Amino acid sequence: MRFATYIGRRYLRSRRHSRFLSRSSVLAIVGVAIGVAVLNITLAVMNGFHAEMRRTFVENMPMITVMTSRPEGFQPLQAVLDSVAAVPEVVGVAPFIRQEVLVTSPRQVGPPRPQAGVVWGIDPGRVDTVLPLSSYLRPEPAVLAALSGGDFPRVIIGSELAANLYAAIGDTIILTSVNEELDLRDIRPVSERFVVVGFLETGMYEFDSRFVYGERQQVGAFLGYPPDGASLLGVKVADLMRADKVADDMRTRLGRDFFPTDWMALNQNLFQWIKLEKVIMVVLLGMIILIAGFNIIGILTMMVGERRREIGILLAMGARRGQVMGIFLLNGLWLGGLGIAVGTAIGLGGIWFLDAHGVRLPGDVYFVDHVPVLLEWTDLALIAVITMVMSLAAGLWPSWEASNLEPMDIIRYT
Repeated sequence: MRFATYIGRRYLRSRRHSRFLSRSSVLAIVGVAIGVAVLNITLAVMNGFHAEMRRTFVENMPMITVMTSRPEGFQPLQAVLDSVAAVPEVVGVAPFIRQEVLVTSPRQVGPPRPQAGVVWGIDPGRVDTVLPLSSYLRPEPAVLAALSGGDFPRVIIGSELAANLYAAIGDTIILTSVNEELDLRDIRPVSERFVVVGFLETGMYEFDSRFVYGERQQVGAFLGYPPDGASLLGVKVADLMRADKVADDMRTRLGRDFFPTDWMALNQNLFQWIKLEKVIMVVLLGMIILIAGFNIIGILTMMVGERRREIGILLAMGARRGQVMGIFLLNGLWLGGLGIAVGTAIGLGGIWFLDAHGVRLPGDVYFVDHVPVLLEWTDLALIAVITMVMSLAAGLWPSWEASNLEPMDIIRYT
């Protein structure tokens, strides 16, 4: 092994400047490094998008949503809440009212600008047991308690929705909906005025531009619900990755009139698309490393051709064919290893830059307003192992060719 290591290092160096790598060796290392760096950064960004999407959905939507087909709804509400809370692994449950509405703001100049929105009726004292809503409220979490009381019903609206409506704290907005049986010949919308007491800022444009939160009984009165009415129940479980198991248990305990749906089933197509996209990106960008592997094959093949006389002399002096083969296998590993080290360093630097300084994105196009990154060391290790295996495979043919040279023919004709 010492023999192969010593000769292999000599072959990688430039003939003119023996202390430096040859130009072809540097090009091979750069090719591997670019592929490794691009793959590491791309996977970190895709992992960041996946994690950000999962976090945003889980923190702004219940882990389990319970609907019912009973004509009386969730009546009696407290008894249904107690039944849901008794299910193992459930750590929080709260009633909600959810309805699509039009949101408008009175304007002194020009006609009103209606915006499509979703109004949520919540219990200020219970909602934080299911969703961390308070952490996204501005100017302070205490505005959640301000929803109750007052001469007029109060709401918290998304920051982007507030910007579109030019609405500030203390301003009045108008919610419009249809709370009776829809008749296309006689559509009678109902409207109600609400006072803005705070803003919602999650960082996800889809939520910040549409969501409106009000006290459940006030929103229910506007939409025609009884005082203890609810359109759905939100449930929080101890382990979000076991939400599907808890939903199945809940379905068995509550009966066929209730339909629990976990967050994974609700967004199943979206998360499957993300996983498929990640696989496709890995395959496509992995072609860069594959091309770099062919570059290593070419470099080692040319090295065998250039060093034929030296290889013949080594074989004539008693070097074993396995030692000669080891020279070029080690060269392939060294080129790949150096490329992996450089590419990983560049990739980590790029990931740090994106995490520390960020890159802004248009929130109305993407579901986030910045490029999220999430470094997973298993991805780095997997990329390094696969690249090293490809580098080793790239040295097999040239090393086999070198080890099968006939020393007497080489010395005689060169």
